[in-house]
Amino acid sequence: MQLIGQPHQLACPQCAAPMSHLSLAGRDGRTVPVDHCTPCRLVWFDRFESVQLAGLGWIALLRELQQGLGDPLPPPRTARLACPLCRVALKPVHNRTRFGRFPALECPRCQGHLHSHAGVLAERGLVRPLLPVERRTLQEDEQRRLCCLNCGAPADGQGEACAYCRSPFVMLDLPRLAQALRLRPGRDETKSPTPAPRGRPLAWPCRGCGAALDPSRHAGCPQCGHAVLAPSLLDVTPLLDQVETELRAEIASRTPPAQRPPRRRVRDWRDTGLARLLHRLPPEREDVAALGWQFGLGLLLWLAWRWFF
Repeated sequence: MQLIGQPHQLACPQCAAPMSHLSLAGRDGRTVPVDHCTPCRLVWFDRFESVQLAGLGWIALLRELQQGLGDPLPPPRTARLACPLCRVALKPVHNRTRFGRFPALECPRCQGHLHSHAGVLAERGLVRPLLPVERRTLQEDEQRRLCCLNCGAPADGQGEACAYCRSPFVMLDLPRLAQALRLRPGRDETKSPTPAPRGRPLAWPCRGCGAALDPSRHAGCPQCGHAVLAPSLLDVTPLLDQVETELRAEIASRTPPAQRPPRRRVRDWRDTGLARLLHRLPPEREDVAALGWQFGLGLLLWLAWRWFF
């Protein structure tokens, strides 16, 4: 991840402060620019930028989203927000993906999108609803305070949405997150949605019995059945560390393709393949080759005359 200087920064549509401009790893070696406002917890994608991020790019973006989790709550969302590029009013949309519909704010002119933290994750299907029984597990069994994944506001677990930002209660889907990060660049996700796991299994202690489990492959503990829950972005730090190590090791193991010698430029008719072929002919066959060329040229002229006249 690379932070770009002040001349490239956009103003946040919510607070008008400069947004952090990130240069993230994309597919096929491309660089994807993304803008993030940490206090407001808003992410700006230009047109089709979100679908161009590779595994390392998503890891860097998730680490960036973790930065402001300990800060005060973001300010309430204003009624009308303007595009940071063209200043046109953003309109609410519900885009459809293979993971379902997700809300966003879209610019009708430049087709950019403004997402909340939960919206960024929901677009790629990396979250799932936090069920009431799972909320009780967090509060009673694990003695954890329930907070909104989108804004970080504390919640009592009642209802289906956060009382502060009105975002539904969701949690990170760890198996799907690990699957999405481990997808190789260029892989057809619709045909091969589950790549073969690489590297060592990720061992996490179960919060119910303490046994080691792999949250990227199991939704619950194989021994006690305790659910593997990740209600905060900070819970995925071990997973990001493990997958980033795997991806960087795979990139380092790739051998660069052998460079082809530069192609020789034809500077004269004597450097052409035909001239080299005639040069290799024995002296007694040069007359035959010359006669063949004269016959071929005459045949082409006769065909052209018959065609046009």
